[in-house]
Amino acid sequence: MKAIAPLLLLLAAAACGGTGRRHATGNEAAVAADAATMDASAARTAAGNAAAAPAAGSADELPLAEPPAALRTPRERASWMIRHFWDAMEFRDTLRSRNRDFMEQQFANFVSLFPHADTAALAPALGQLVARAAADREALLLVGEIAEKYLYDPNSPMLDEGYFIRWLEALIASGTLDEAERIRPAYLLCAARKNRPGMPAADFTYITRDGRRQTLHGTEAEETLLLFYDPDCDHCREIMEALASSERLRRAIAAGGLTLLALYADGDRAAWDRTKEQLPAAWIVGFDTGAIRTHELYVLPAMPTLYLLDRDKRVLVKDLPVGALLGS
Repeated sequence: MKAIAPLLLLLAAAACGGTGRRHATGNEAAVAADAATMDASAARTAAGNAAAAPAAGSADELPLAEPPAALRTPRERASWMIRHFWDAMEFRDTLRSRNRDFMEQQFANFVSLFPHADTAALAPALGQLVARAAADREALLLVGEIAEKYLYDPNSPMLDEGYFIRWLEALIASGTLDEAERIRPAYLLCAARKNRPGMPAADFTYITRDGRRQTLHGTEAEETLLLFYDPDCDHCREIMEALASSERLRRAIAAGGLTLLALYADGDRAAWDRTKEQLPAAWIVGFDTGAIRTHELYVLPAMPTLYLLDRDKRVLVKDLPVGALLGS
Protein backbone atom coordinates (compact mmCIF):
# COMPACT_ATOMS: atom_id res chain seq x y z
CA MET A 1 0.00 0.00 0.00
CA LYS A 2 1.36 3.41 -0.95
CA ALA A 3 2.18 5.68 1.95
CA ILE A 4 0.22 8.89 2.40
CA ALA A 5 1.70 11.42 0.00
CA PRO A 6 3.92 14.14 1.48
CA LEU A 7 1.94 17.11 0.16
CA LEU A 8 -1.31 15.50 1.24
CA LEU A 9 0.05 15.28 4.77
CA LEU A 10 0.73 19.00 4.73
CA LEU A 11 -2.77 19.66 3.45
CA ALA A 12 -4.61 17.21 5.68
CA ALA A 13 -5.69 19.72 8.29
CA ALA A 14 -7.04 22.13 5.69
CA ALA A 15 -8.65 19.48 3.50
CA CYS A 16 -10.37 17.71 6.39
CA GLY A 17 -11.48 20.80 8.26
CA GLY A 18 -15.16 20.22 7.52
CA THR A 19 -17.75 22.61 6.24
CA GLY A 20 -17.22 26.33 6.68
CA ARG A 21 -19.93 28.62 8.01
CA ARG A 22 -21.52 31.54 6.31
CA HIS A 23 -23.43 32.97 9.29
CA ALA A 24 -22.50 32.66 12.94
CA THR A 25 -25.75 32.17 14.81
CA GLY A 26 -27.14 31.45 18.21
CA ASN A 27 -28.29 28.05 17.04
CA GLU A 28 -24.82 27.10 15.77
CA ALA A 29 -23.20 28.27 18.99
CA ALA A 30 -25.68 26.20 20.96
CA VAL A 31 -24.88 23.13 18.87
CA ALA A 32 -21.15 23.60 19.39
CA ALA A 33 -21.64 24.07 23.12
CA ASP A 34 -23.89 21.03 23.27
CA ALA A 35 -21.30 18.89 21.47
CA ALA A 36 -18.54 20.06 23.79
CA THR A 37 -20.70 19.37 26.82
CA MET A 38 -21.56 15.89 25.60
CA ASP A 39 -17.94 15.06 24.83
CA ALA A 40 -16.98 15.97 28.39
CA SER A 41 -19.87 14.21 30.07
CA ALA A 42 -20.47 10.90 28.32
CA ALA A 43 -20.97 9.25 31.70
CA ARG A 44 -23.60 11.65 32.94
CA THR A 45 -27.17 10.62 33.51
CA ALA A 46 -29.89 11.00 30.91
CA ALA A 47 -31.31 13.89 32.89
CA GLY A 48 -27.98 15.65 32.80
CA ASN A 49 -27.78 15.21 29.04
CA ALA A 50 -31.25 16.62 28.57
CA ALA A 51 -30.27 19.69 30.56
CA ALA A 52 -27.33 20.24 28.20
CA ALA A 53 -29.59 20.47 25.10
CA PRO A 54 -29.58 23.77 23.16
CA ALA A 55 -32.17 26.41 23.81
CA ALA A 56 -34.85 27.34 21.29
CA GLY A 57 -33.85 29.71 18.48
CA SER A 58 -34.68 33.35 18.23
CA ALA A 59 -37.66 34.77 16.35
CA ASP A 60 -35.48 34.84 13.22
CA GLU A 61 -34.48 31.19 13.54
CA LEU A 62 -36.29 27.91 13.78
CA PRO A 63 -36.11 26.43 17.27
CA LEU A 64 -33.82 23.45 17.56
CA ALA A 65 -35.74 20.44 18.77
CA GLU A 66 -34.34 18.88 21.95
CA PRO A 67 -32.88 15.41 21.32
CA PRO A 68 -34.15 12.59 23.53
CA ALA A 69 -32.14 12.21 26.72
CA ALA A 70 -31.26 8.63 25.76
CA LEU A 71 -29.03 9.93 22.97
CA ARG A 72 -25.73 10.32 24.74
CA THR A 73 -23.06 11.16 22.15
CA PRO A 74 -22.70 14.37 20.10
CA ARG A 75 -22.95 12.36 16.87
CA GLU A 76 -26.20 10.68 17.91
CA ARG A 77 -27.67 13.98 18.99
CA ALA A 78 -26.61 15.84 15.83
CA SER A 79 -28.02 13.02 13.67
CA TRP A 80 -31.36 13.29 15.46
CA MET A 81 -31.33 17.07 15.19
CA ILE A 82 -30.85 17.16 11.41
CA ARG A 83 -33.70 14.69 10.97
CA HIS A 84 -35.97 16.97 12.98
CA PHE A 85 -34.50 20.35 12.06
CA TRP A 86 -37.45 21.39 9.88
CA ASP A 87 -40.23 20.06 12.15
CA ALA A 88 -41.19 23.58 13.23
CA MET A 89 -41.20 24.96 9.67
CA GLU A 90 -44.55 25.36 7.95
CA PHE A 91 -43.69 25.73 4.29
CA ARG A 92 -47.23 26.87 3.48
CA ASP A 93 -46.41 29.98 5.50
CA THR A 94 -45.11 31.81 2.44
CA LEU A 95 -44.10 34.90 4.42
CA ARG A 96 -41.29 32.73 5.79
CA SER A 97 -40.79 29.97 3.23
CA ARG A 98 -40.35 32.44 0.35
CA ASN A 99 -38.25 34.88 2.37
CA ARG A 100 -34.74 34.38 0.98
CA ASP A 101 -32.89 35.88 3.95
CA PHE A 102 -34.84 33.79 6.44
CA MET A 103 -34.45 30.58 4.45
CA GLU A 104 -30.75 31.15 3.85
CA GLN A 105 -30.19 31.49 7.58
CA GLN A 106 -32.11 28.28 8.32
CA PHE A 107 -30.26 26.40 5.60
CA ALA A 108 -26.90 27.58 6.97
CA ASN A 109 -27.90 26.42 10.46
CA PHE A 110 -29.08 23.08 9.08
CA VAL A 111 -25.90 22.36 7.12
CA SER A 112 -23.67 23.46 10.00
CA LEU A 113 -24.85 20.33 11.83
CA PHE A 114 -23.81 17.94 9.04
CA PRO A 115 -20.14 17.49 10.02
CA HIS A 116 -21.24 16.42 13.51
CA ALA A 117 -23.83 13.85 12.35
CA ASP A 118 -23.52 10.33 10.99
CA THR A 119 -23.08 10.31 7.23
CA ALA A 120 -25.96 7.85 6.94
CA ALA A 121 -28.30 10.44 8.48
CA LEU A 122 -27.71 13.05 5.77
CA ALA A 123 -29.74 11.55 2.92
CA PRO A 124 -32.88 10.96 5.04
CA ALA A 125 -32.63 14.48 6.50
CA LEU A 126 -32.34 16.03 3.04
CA GLY A 127 -35.17 13.86 1.78
CA GLN A 128 -37.37 15.13 4.59
CA LEU A 129 -36.47 18.72 3.71
CA VAL A 130 -37.50 18.13 0.08
CA ALA A 131 -40.75 16.45 1.13
CA ARG A 132 -41.69 19.29 3.49
CA ALA A 133 -40.66 22.08 1.11
CA ALA A 134 -42.72 20.48 -1.67
CA ALA A 135 -45.81 21.82 0.11
CA ASP A 136 -45.06 25.08 -1.72
CA ARG A 137 -43.43 24.82 -5.15
CA GLU A 138 -41.82 28.26 -5.00
CA ALA A 139 -40.35 27.50 -1.59
CA LEU A 140 -38.87 24.23 -2.88
CA LEU A 141 -37.27 25.96 -5.84
CA LEU A 142 -35.90 28.65 -3.51
CA VAL A 143 -34.32 26.01 -1.28
CA GLY A 144 -32.72 24.53 -4.40
CA GLU A 145 -31.22 27.90 -5.30
CA ILE A 146 -29.91 28.33 -1.76
CA ALA A 147 -28.40 24.84 -1.72
CA GLU A 148 -26.54 25.56 -4.96
CA LYS A 149 -25.34 28.95 -3.67
CA TYR A 150 -24.09 27.62 -0.34
CA LEU A 151 -22.80 24.17 -1.28
CA TYR A 152 -21.61 24.52 -4.90
CA ASP A 153 -20.60 28.12 -5.50
CA PRO A 154 -16.76 28.13 -5.47
CA ASN A 155 -16.80 31.39 -3.49
CA SER A 156 -19.00 30.04 -0.71
CA PRO A 157 -17.35 29.38 2.66
CA MET A 158 -19.78 26.46 3.03
CA LEU A 159 -18.72 24.87 -0.28
CA ASP A 160 -19.08 21.10 -0.03
CA GLU A 161 -19.64 19.13 -3.20
CA GLY A 162 -20.40 15.91 -1.31
CA TYR A 163 -23.28 17.55 0.54
CA PHE A 164 -24.48 19.13 -2.69
CA ILE A 165 -24.54 15.75 -4.43
CA ARG A 166 -26.67 14.33 -1.62
CA TRP A 167 -29.04 17.30 -1.91
CA LEU A 168 -29.42 16.85 -5.67
CA GLU A 169 -29.96 13.10 -5.30
CA ALA A 170 -32.70 13.70 -2.75
CA LEU A 171 -34.32 16.40 -4.89
CA ILE A 172 -34.34 14.34 -8.08
CA ALA A 173 -35.42 11.12 -6.35
CA SER A 174 -38.39 12.85 -4.75
CA GLY A 175 -40.29 13.08 -8.03
CA THR A 176 -41.54 16.55 -7.08
CA LEU A 177 -39.99 18.35 -10.07
CA ASP A 178 -41.52 18.51 -13.52
CA GLU A 179 -39.50 17.73 -16.62
CA ALA A 180 -38.29 21.29 -17.14
CA GLU A 181 -37.40 21.75 -13.48
CA ARG A 182 -35.31 18.58 -13.47
CA ILE A 183 -32.95 19.76 -16.22
CA ARG A 184 -30.65 21.95 -14.13
CA PRO A 185 -30.43 19.64 -11.06
CA ALA A 186 -29.70 16.68 -13.35
CA TYR A 187 -26.95 18.60 -15.14
CA LEU A 188 -25.44 19.79 -11.86
CA LEU A 189 -25.50 16.26 -10.44
CA CYS A 190 -23.68 14.91 -13.49
CA ALA A 191 -21.10 17.71 -13.21
CA ALA A 192 -20.56 17.31 -9.48
CA ARG A 193 -19.97 13.57 -9.76
CA LYS A 194 -17.03 14.04 -12.12
CA ASN A 195 -13.49 13.55 -10.81
CA ARG A 196 -14.50 13.02 -7.21
CA PRO A 197 -11.85 12.18 -4.59
CA GLY A 198 -10.87 8.53 -4.92
CA MET A 199 -11.77 8.39 -8.62
CA PRO A 200 -9.23 8.25 -11.44
CA ALA A 201 -8.91 11.76 -12.86
CA ALA A 202 -10.23 11.98 -16.42
CA ASP A 203 -7.37 11.55 -18.87
CA PHE A 204 -6.66 14.05 -21.64
CA THR A 205 -3.96 14.94 -24.14
CA TYR A 206 -2.05 18.18 -23.99
CA ILE A 207 0.75 19.94 -25.86
CA THR A 208 3.85 20.92 -23.89
CA ARG A 209 5.82 24.13 -24.27
CA ASP A 210 8.31 22.39 -26.56
CA GLY A 211 5.55 21.01 -28.81
CA ARG A 212 5.36 17.42 -27.54
CA ARG A 213 2.02 15.68 -27.11
CA GLN A 214 1.53 14.16 -23.68
CA THR A 215 -1.33 12.67 -21.69
CA LEU A 216 -2.19 13.29 -18.07
CA HIS A 217 -2.00 9.60 -17.20
CA GLY A 218 1.29 9.31 -19.08
CA THR A 219 2.86 12.11 -17.05
CA GLU A 220 4.97 10.31 -14.47
CA ALA A 221 4.84 11.89 -11.03
CA GLU A 222 4.64 10.90 -7.40
CA GLU A 223 1.93 13.51 -7.00
CA THR A 224 0.47 15.87 -9.56
CA LEU A 225 -0.85 19.31 -8.77
CA LEU A 226 -3.16 19.89 -11.73
CA LEU A 227 -3.80 23.59 -12.14
CA PHE A 228 -6.37 24.82 -14.68
CA TYR A 229 -5.80 28.44 -15.54
CA ASP A 230 -6.56 31.20 -18.07
CA PRO A 231 -3.59 33.30 -19.25
CA ASP A 232 -5.82 36.38 -19.52
CA CYS A 233 -7.21 36.00 -15.99
CA ASP A 234 -5.75 38.54 -13.53
CA HIS A 235 -6.73 36.41 -10.55
CA CYS A 236 -5.00 33.39 -12.12
CA ARG A 237 -1.81 35.40 -12.52
CA GLU A 238 -1.92 36.51 -8.89
CA ILE A 239 -2.43 32.96 -7.63
CA MET A 240 0.20 31.49 -9.91
CA GLU A 241 2.74 34.12 -8.84
CA ALA A 242 2.01 33.20 -5.22
CA LEU A 243 2.44 29.49 -5.99
CA ALA A 244 5.68 30.18 -7.84
CA SER A 245 6.95 32.05 -4.77
CA SER A 246 6.02 29.28 -2.33
CA GLU A 247 9.13 27.76 -0.80
CA ARG A 248 7.10 24.70 0.22
CA LEU A 249 6.09 23.98 -3.36
CA ARG A 250 9.52 24.73 -4.75
CA ARG A 251 11.09 22.21 -2.37
CA ALA A 252 8.46 19.54 -3.17
CA ILE A 253 8.98 20.00 -6.92
CA ALA A 254 12.77 20.05 -6.64
CA ALA A 255 12.76 16.86 -4.56
CA GLY A 256 10.68 15.05 -7.17
CA GLY A 257 7.73 14.49 -4.87
CA LEU A 258 5.44 16.82 -6.77
CA THR A 259 4.84 17.73 -10.41
CA LEU A 260 2.90 20.89 -11.15
CA LEU A 261 0.97 20.73 -14.43
CA ALA A 262 -0.49 24.11 -15.40
CA LEU A 263 -3.07 23.52 -18.11
CA TYR A 264 -4.95 25.95 -20.33
CA ALA A 265 -8.15 24.42 -21.68
CA ASP A 266 -10.07 27.31 -23.27
CA GLY A 267 -8.72 26.97 -26.79
CA ASP A 268 -6.94 30.27 -27.50
CA ARG A 269 -3.60 28.92 -28.72
CA ALA A 270 -2.25 32.41 -29.45
CA ALA A 271 -2.84 33.52 -25.84
CA TRP A 272 -1.13 30.39 -24.55
CA ASP A 273 1.84 30.75 -26.89
CA ARG A 274 2.23 34.37 -25.86
CA THR A 275 2.38 33.60 -22.14
CA LYS A 276 3.62 30.01 -21.72
CA GLU A 277 7.27 30.97 -21.15
CA GLN A 278 6.32 33.34 -18.34
CA LEU A 279 5.56 30.41 -16.03
CA PRO A 280 8.30 28.73 -13.94
CA ALA A 281 10.64 26.43 -15.82
CA ALA A 282 10.10 23.73 -13.17
CA TRP A 283 6.41 23.52 -14.06
CA ILE A 284 4.90 21.55 -16.93
CA VAL A 285 2.82 24.02 -18.93
CA GLY A 286 0.26 22.46 -21.25
CA PHE A 287 -2.38 23.34 -23.83
CA ASP A 288 -5.40 21.05 -24.00
CA THR A 289 -5.93 19.54 -27.44
CA GLY A 290 -9.69 19.90 -27.09
CA ALA A 291 -11.16 16.91 -25.24
CA ILE A 292 -11.63 18.76 -21.95
CA ARG A 293 -13.92 21.28 -23.63
CA THR A 294 -15.71 19.09 -26.16
CA HIS A 295 -16.33 16.18 -23.78
CA GLU A 296 -16.66 18.27 -20.60
CA LEU A 297 -14.13 16.05 -18.85
CA TYR A 298 -13.73 18.64 -16.11
CA VAL A 299 -16.22 21.23 -14.92
CA LEU A 300 -14.34 24.44 -14.17
CA PRO A 301 -16.70 26.94 -12.53
CA ALA A 302 -13.88 29.30 -11.57
CA MET A 303 -10.28 29.98 -12.49
CA PRO A 304 -7.87 28.85 -11.31
CA THR A 305 -9.06 25.39 -10.26
CA LEU A 306 -6.67 22.89 -8.67
CA TYR A 307 -6.67 19.13 -8.20
CA LEU A 308 -4.16 17.04 -6.27
CA LEU A 309 -3.59 13.59 -7.80
CA ASP A 310 -1.63 10.60 -6.57
CA ARG A 311 0.90 8.51 -8.52
CA ASP A 312 -1.90 6.56 -10.23
CA LYS A 313 -3.71 9.80 -11.10
CA ARG A 314 -6.48 9.22 -8.61
CA VAL A 315 -7.97 12.37 -7.18
CA LEU A 316 -6.77 13.09 -3.65
CA VAL A 317 -8.29 16.57 -3.36
CA LYS A 318 -10.74 18.23 -5.74
CA ASP A 319 -11.01 22.04 -5.92
CA LEU A 320 -8.01 22.34 -3.65
CA PRO A 321 -8.07 25.65 -1.74
CA VAL A 322 -5.10 27.78 -2.72
CA GLY A 323 -4.75 28.94 0.87
CA ALA A 324 -4.02 25.35 1.92
CA LEU A 325 -1.07 25.24 -0.45
CA LEU A 326 0.26 28.60 0.66
CA GLY A 327 -0.21 27.85 4.34
CA SER A 328 -2.74 30.64 4.90
